[in-house]
Amino acid sequence: MPSVKMKTHKGTKKRFKVTATGKVIHKRCGSSHLNSHMSGKRIRKLRKPAVLENKAMAHKIRRALQRREAGHGRFANALAAAAAAQEQLETNGTAESPSAE
Repeated sequence: MPSVKMKTHKGTKKRFKVTATGKVIHKRCGSSHLNSHMSGKRIRKLRKPAVLENKAMAHKIRRALQRREAGHGRFANALAAAAAAQEQLETNGTAESPSAE
């Protein structure tokens, strides 16, 4: 454990958002000025936020924001353990039924 708390990268925090599923959302570039030559359709598309497709960059951004990737952490591990226990119970329950009769 580090003796000092890790700090969030403030520039990244202002520009990116991490969803609950771990996707990184950002504002598209090229929509702030010099738009007079662009079509209306293009400007409307630039208004919408985009999902970062590059997985390596998304991982770096999640690290800078100190966010866990989806499917990791205590809660996900507890769910996986519960699902495994349920599956084992079902398989053991069906295996024991014929031998009990």
